[in-house]
Amino acid sequence: MNIKILSMQRVVNYGSFMQAFALKQVLETFGHRVVFCDFKSGLPRHLGEKVKSERLSEKLMRLPKHIFNLRNFIEKRLFRRKLRKSYMDHAWEKLGINSELNYNYACDVMVIGSDEVFNYTQNHGFGYVPALFGHDIPASSIISYAASAGYATAKDVESDNMVAELSAGLAKFDHLGVRDKNTYEMVASYAQKTPVYVIDPTLLYDFDDVIPPAPIASGYVLIYAYDGRLDAPEDVEKILAFANAKGLRTVSVGFYHEWCDENLVATPFELLSIFRHAAYVVTDTFHGTIFSIKNRKPFVSLVRGENRWGSNSSKLGFLLHQLGLEHRINRDLAQLESHLDTVIDYVQVYELLERLKASSMQFLENALKDAEIKLRNKP
Repeated sequence: MNIKILSMQRVVNYGSFMQAFALKQVLETFGHRVVFCDFKSGLPRHLGEKVKSERLSEKLMRLPKHIFNLRNFIEKRLFRRKLRKSYMDHAWEKLGINSELNYNYACDVMVIGSDEVFNYTQNHGFGYVPALFGHDIPASSIISYAASAGYATAKDVESDNMVAELSAGLAKFDHLGVRDKNTYEMVASYAQKTPVYVIDPTLLYDFDDVIPPAPIASGYVLIYAYDGRLDAPEDVEKILAFANAKGLRTVSVGFYHEWCDENLVATPFELLSIFRHAAYVVTDTFHGTIFSIKNRKPFVSLVRGENRWGSNSSKLGFLLHQLGLEHRINRDLAQLESHLDTVIDYVQVYELLERLKASSMQFLENALKDAEIKLRNKP
């Protein structure tokens, strides 16, 4: 069959690339041709403000800091520019995409996901994109795989007067695979079909064949956290104290943290190698947590409640709960040392993970078989 994926593959983010790459690889194992599609940002439809944009007064308050530390400001800008170029040079090729956008949705099967494709409340980003909810897609079958609503909730749908819009779109899906409880509850409230829990495609694909040798020397704590979210003095102090006590340096990849010993731009697969050879990992991201688990690393995940960047608790908290790793959750790094030094029973974790992998692959197999039958019976 001719399968297309509608996802977040152009977002300059290692996790966005990894989930897109893994999903494409997994779908191709079923013997189908798979390509990516793009979408256009929509209009903001959320009446609230999940991610709070910085007010002019706040920007002006930070101006003296930038002037005082002009070197850091310039280095961060150059770092982000270098990251974007590296992403375009190395990631796009691996996905089979280039600078030409593909808005042709005609296909046998459209797979929407994974990532936060059901998060319509991102007024600061994509806004509401009708295609991500199944509208105006001329495909014989539409499937979602590991879709997440992020911090959007069923309550938001009601208060934003989006019930009819989302219900009409979700009714077009033949199978609905979601990756967390919050998304399940939102989709179940407005879809005609019952959603199914599946795991992120990065947990289905092992990446072993693409991981290069270690690009940096060993002996480091890997810091994999978004810019600005792990720079509070009290957090930095705890992390540096732990690293110094262990005789390790701090390394950040893909995100710039002034306090780290090294801030690196790496290719996506080099990042996987850096995870593989880290002594410890401190992360606040969904995929940073996944790659810590895949490499059986001692790690902590910073799970945050409501904040100016939007909460990560729905997707990250649920992942850790699924795998019996709730004890790796940190909220303020108060127990950083004890958590990192507590051994993880990865035998038990992988027993749970193997069952989740099997059920997720079965979901895909069933969805694709149904799509083939539907295609054969099409007038």
